[in-house]
Amino acid sequence: MISSWIGLALLSGCWVFGLGYFHRPNGVVFSLLAIAAIPLLAVSRIERPDRRSSLYALLLLIPAWFLIPWPYRLAVFLMLAGLIWLLTPLETNWVTQVALGSVLAGSIMMAQGLGMWCYQYVTARSHDLPWPLPYIPYLMARIMGIDAALDGKDLAVHTMRQVHRLGATWELLIDPSTWCFLVGGWTIGLAARIRPSKAVLIATTVAVLLWLPLRTGLLIGAFMHAALRTGYDAGLDLMWPFWSGWVGLLLLCGPVLLAWALITGLRISQDHIAARPCHVPGLASALALAIGVCLIIVAGLHDPPGPRKAGRVMVDEHRSQWERTDRPFDTEWYGHESGYNYACIYDYCSRFYQMARLYRPIDANTLADCDVLIVKVPTERYDQAEIAAIREFVRKGGGLMLVGEHTSVFNTGVHLNDIAKEFGFRFRYDCLFDIDRTYEQPYRPAWVRHPVVQAIPSLDFAVSCSIAPGLSLGQAVIRSTGLKNLTADYHASNFYPQVQDHAHMRYGAFIQLWACRHGSGRVLAFTDSTIFSNFATFEEGKAELMLGMIEWLNHRNGPDIRPLAALAGIATAVAGLLVAIRRRTWRVVLLAAGILGCGLGGQAARAMNRMAFALPRPVRPYTLFVIDRTVCKGPLSKSGFIAGPRDGFGIFERWILRLGYFTSRRSGKDAFTGDVLVFFYPTGTVTDDFRQQLRRYVYHGGKVLILDSPENAESKTNGLLYGFGMSVDTHPAGAGLISPPQSWPVVQVESAFRIVGGQPFVWLNDQPVASTLRYGRGSVTVIGFGSRFTDQVMGVTGDVEPDQQLRAVFDLEYAILRYVVGQAGPKIE
Repeated sequence: MISSWIGLALLSGCWVFGLGYFHRPNGVVFSLLAIAAIPLLAVSRIERPDRRSSLYALLLLIPAWFLIPWPYRLAVFLMLAGLIWLLTPLETNWVTQVALGSVLAGSIMMAQGLGMWCYQYVTARSHDLPWPLPYIPYLMARIMGIDAALDGKDLAVHTMRQVHRLGATWELLIDPSTWCFLVGGWTIGLAARIRPSKAVLIATTVAVLLWLPLRTGLLIGAFMHAALRTGYDAGLDLMWPFWSGWVGLLLLCGPVLLAWALITGLRISQDHIAARPCHVPGLASALALAIGVCLIIVAGLHDPPGPRKAGRVMVDEHRSQWERTDRPFDTEWYGHESGYNYACIYDYCSRFYQMARLYRPIDANTLADCDVLIVKVPTERYDQAEIAAIREFVRKGGGLMLVGEHTSVFNTGVHLNDIAKEFGFRFRYDCLFDIDRTYEQPYRPAWVRHPVVQAIPSLDFAVSCSIAPGLSLGQAVIRSTGLKNLTADYHASNFYPQVQDHAHMRYGAFIQLWACRHGSGRVLAFTDSTIFSNFATFEEGKAELMLGMIEWLNHRNGPDIRPLAALAGIATAVAGLLVAIRRRTWRVVLLAAGILGCGLGGQAARAMNRMAFALPRPVRPYTLFVIDRTVCKGPLSKSGFIAGPRDGFGIFERWILRLGYFTSRRSGKDAFTGDVLVFFYPTGTVTDDFRQQLRRYVYHGGKVLILDSPENAESKTNGLLYGFGMSVDTHPAGAGLISPPQSWPVVQVESAFRIVGGQPFVWLNDQPVASTLRYGRGSVTVIGFGSRFTDQVMGVTGDVEPDQQLRAVFDLEYAILRYVVGQAGPKIE
């Protein structure tokens, strides 16, 4: 019946929403579409498994529910719900049919989830169709009478306004929803025991193959129609249908109707197969299948660390004049160039590794005492002798980090590719943007993280390029979806294109961090050099990413048992599958076993990666300022950008680095892991548990700095100070020049809280507006004129070059920070 095909289409279209393949994930739409498919699939005459088989499948799926992550867990839930219904004493026909429909829906979704992983894996490597498939969109355009030509990987179509180069991509020919429809049809035919199964396989395959050129033609026609109907002076907005989940779902009407025309519904034949009970040997074979799948998953997702090296890291400065490490980010150097600098991350890494800089050409002698070589945005080309030396360095066990930037700016991509091609991949000369929010791209971690990124709490990219690995062996450490790219604009000095949608852009999945092994060594290629600049490198996750990359490269390749584990897994799975087929075990039991194996394998790989790999411990001391994000939610910099709001402290936070200290944004119990804990305009509820942790932190030597002012109308500073014998008086102390300690700069403030308790060290109108209290081995310092340090009055952006008046404010901040780190005050126990 056609309703069965419609149900399959709903399941096929839901994954784009659930995974956030083009747009941000939408769990509500994903769930509603999946649930709506159940009654449509329930009308199919699906053979019912016996009670013992249903029980075995249920027992296998219950632990899988706790192991499989969202959104795949919804598929497990549907199967569990259906099996539980089948085991109830209710034997009404509609209950049975709905239960079978739920089991079938969950089975299809699990297969489609695996299919989506395969689709993402393939398209992230290359979006472009291989020859001769680009001729399909070309021929469809010509059949429709469109003036078109095939130009390499693009289909050039002509309008009066311009020639549009539409990418001949996998997403154009077979989008994720159509691919899931094909996978779902195969699943029904192979696994669901619907009669006649071969007819379902043939109908699905033929319907999709017939539909692909028609679908491509419809999209090209809609694109041309929109282009021709757009006014000459109006902006072109033509690409949104290509990454719309709803358009993809609507276009599944084609394969639904074609499949229905090829087969008159999914009907069970009259020669009904009797239900075969699943006995203990059948369950044993299912468990063997689960073990085999588990081994295969572990072999594919676990990354063995190998022996650790000495941690001697060299940064090449000879071939790079961009993002230098050798000019300090101090209290004298301001302006744009001071931010585009790697001095802070270099200094930070020197607390964990033996860091050194290269100022001469690379050769074997240069790298003799090196374990990890960092090649960052090179602005000069490496000669063949240097490239040969780098390749040999990696082969013998060295670690190589290549750091690129968008659009091959300053020809950095060209120079990096001279090296990268030796290892089978290259940097694309493009830049990536989030489809929903152009200049914001949050990193969404995979279920099983590569060791390099497993310590990252969160991460925001600036603007990166992408990696084209081709057919080379390696692993995508960061593979992101929901992205679109633009190629370099060579009319611009920095090659940065105007950010607007074009027909030639690729969209979907891209690789932003690539790892590969060569001989005894390793290579990492990262695509967004900007996030390690001084202005961004201590935002969430970025310093952890740098340490993770260096630490992974600081290991050499050891014995690798993954191929043996994979072979053992394949042998075990095949043996279990053959025995199950011979004993005619119900396929729902085998599917449940496969799902359990995936869950066990994924969790095992996660645990093994965590146990085998950890970020290094510091070998030199440093001072860490933790910026609280538990009760302080005010705006800070994002990807280095500061908008200058009245309640933002992005510049104050960044200037902490100028004194040689480091910063980290943390919340909850992690907030109490630094040397100094900073609160900017606290507005969140201070719980008793948080307050007790704060007191213990200070008592055992932690230092607290609180910045507040009357402009913070929702101040919760007194909630933090409760128990310390301090408070802020909600009556403002007025405006005027402050009276700080001798030799400190004097600045004008517009408002301030009067501070009660502690030892005052700054006064305004003869009232204390800054005070410190010692508590145990630590201290609490409260600044009541915090509004003087907000972004709006600190220069708005981090590129500011201060005049004399603003420089005095900066110097006051530095004085306060030094005071907090080394101050003394009245002590209470």
